[in-house]
Amino acid sequence: MDFYISWSHSDAIFCDYYEECCMLISAIPDNKYGVKKFQRKPKKLIIDSGALFYSKNPEKFKLRDILDIQKFIIDSAPRDIPIKLVHLDEPLLNKNTLSEKFCSVEKTLFNAYEYVDLISKSNLPENVELMGVIQGFDIPSTIYCIHELRKLGFNSFGLGSMLARSPLEQIHYMKSVTEIVGSHKLHIFGVTGIQQIKEMAKLKIASFDSSRPTMVAAFHQIFYSNPFRTYLISDSNVKKVQERIIKPLECSCPICKIKPEDIINISHRHFMKLRSIHNYYHLSKTIDEIKCNEGVV
Repeated sequence: MDFYISWSHSDAIFCDYYEECCMLISAIPDNKYGVKKFQRKPKKLIIDSGALFYSKNPEKFKLRDILDIQKFIIDSAPRDIPIKLVHLDEPLLNKNTLSEKFCSVEKTLFNAYEYVDLISKSNLPENVELMGVIQGFDIPSTIYCIHELRKLGFNSFGLGSMLARSPLEQIHYMKSVTEIVGSHKLHIFGVTGIQQIKEMAKLKIASFDSSRPTMVAAFHQIFYSNPFRTYLISDSNVKKVQERIIKPLECSCPICKIKPEDIINISHRHFMKLRSIHNYYHLSKTIDEIKCNEGVV
């Protein structure tokens, strides 16, 4: 089960610090030149469509424009790493009526059809595989989406629209979809809870992604592992009922090995990036422990 760190142009470059780092990059304009700046390339790469970003600007960017950004990122990446290319979906976020929700599923499938057509006319490297995005507002619509994606020839799938669901709903959807497509063919988008990660390990899900190390770092929070826990930096003005930390604990991450006090510095974005690198280290350690406990490689 692979963990992909979700990366944007303003984030720390995690693969420069961790050799086994898998990364998910959304094909938004600001991320276009990202891979060129990496000193070390990621172990594996998912090039997402950036659907949430583009859903806010539906008239500004066309599907072909988004695919062109994805292809530019592919050209910047090495040819010896596995790359999954994700077609543009239509997120269910802020879709309230049944008609709006069903239209989102139909739009996702229409985009998938157009992607397959455009890709068939492209000369993509052999290390690139298409990933179909499964959208659904209930189990029947989710199953319908899977069947239609299969008709288009997709063999790799990503389950979307999970963020708005409760942890129990997320687990229910994961189990249902796994029974249909097979766990070894399934990626879970944006699920970060430890409870859900444990369930994914049990199901032997192929991969999932998370931006959690960066997001919590931005809100002045610090991860530690064994056991996994989160602290709020004592100097922070973040209003949250959470145990606070005055000084760093013992840690072997690349940042703490050099200057551990940097991770509790909240004065500049530079330190937020260092804190996210620290957080990645401890989330990854926790994921590895979960995988080991479940006998997952």
